Amino acid sequence: MSNPVTGWIRSNMENYGEREASMIDRVSESSINAQKMCEEKSGAIKGNYWWQRVDQARDFNHLYLSQSAFKGHDMGAVNSFKAHRYYLDEAAQRRDDLLAEIAAEAAGGGVVEGGMVGGG
Repeated sequence: MSNPVTGWIRSNMENYGEREASMIDRVSESSINAQKMCEEKSGAIKGNYWWQRVDQARDFNHLYLSQSAFKGHDMGAVNSFKAHRYYLDEAAQRRDDLLAEIAAEAAGGGVVEGGMVGGG
């Protein structure tokens, strides 16, 4: 009778043929993966001239004109601080004009939109 521990170790050991077969599989798998990486670099996605830079819209490429009539004016550049300041100033001017119109009607004793002036 042989030692059961030695028998268990021998039964779980791989032999030379199994080691060589797994090594061949690992080498062939690495070769396939390397070829995949090489083909993906110049594959169908990038096609020709894959090393050149592609000029596509990127992060801050959104300063375009909203209308050609606004070209050269502060209100023309979309999403710019100049356009924001222009429209903010226009809104403030419109508000001041409306407040002046309401004050003029109130001073004249007229009816202001929305009800009577003076708590009527």
